[in-house]
Amino acid sequence: MYKYIAMDSEYCSMGRWISAIVGDAMNMKLYEGKDLIDLCTEEWMSEDYLNEFDERLSTMTLAQVKKSPKMQRVHQALTKAIYKAIEKGPCIIHERAAGEILKEQDDCLKVLLYNTSLEHKIPRAIADKTYDLEELSHDEIIAFIKSRDHMRKVYRDAVAVTSWGEKTSYDLCLDSDMLGREKCAEILIEACQDISLDMKQCAQIIKDSFTWTV
Repeated sequence: MYKYIAMDSEYCSMGRWISAIVGDAMNMKLYEGKDLIDLCTEEWMSEDYLNEFDERLSTMTLAQVKKSPKMQRVHQALTKAIYKAIEKGPCIIHERAAGEILKEQDDCLKVLLYNTSLEHKIPRAIADKTYDLEELSHDEIIAFIKSRDHMRKVYRDAVAVTSWGEKTSYDLCLDSDMLGREKCAEILIEACQDISLDMKQCAQIIKDSFTWTV
C-alpha cells in the first residue's frame, strides 16, 4: 500500500480537485507550497516570498534556474519541509520536485496529471481567482497557462535527474481530459489500496485463455 503520493500536474489539469478527493478517501493530507511553508523553520520563507519566487521562475530559462542561489535556498528549505510532512503521516505532496526527493521511498507513488486539450483548460484558468484573467485575450490566456507549466518544469528539472512531464519520471500518468477527474480519482484511490490477487486463480485464467506453443 502506498502511504505517499508525489503529484506533478499541468496547470488546470484538475490536480487540486483530484488530490483533495483522493486525500479525503485515503486519509492523506494534501501539501501544496503554502502548506509546506508552515513546516519551514526559515524565518525568511513566507507565502509572499514563495509566490514572488515562482513568478520569477516563469520567465527564467532552465540554465538560469540551475545557477540561481535563490533556487538552491528555496529547494533546501522545501526539501526539509517535505521530509517533515511524510514524518507526520500519509500525504499527497504537490510539485516541488517531491518525486525526486522521495524517489527512494518504496511506499511513494509518483504521479503525473495532464490534460491533452489546451482549449479545455481555458475556462478553468479563468475560473481560478488566484489570477485575474477574464480580460485577457485567448492567446494571452494560452501563454499564461504555458507559463505556469514552465514554472513547474524548470523547478523540478533544476534539481532532478528526471524531467517534469516525461512519462519515464512517473509510476502513473493520467490524462484528466480523456478520463475525467472522477475516474482519475478512482484510479488513484485503487492504486493506493492494498489489493491482492489470487495468483493460483490468475494462473488458471491464463492457462484457460491461451494456447501455448513451443
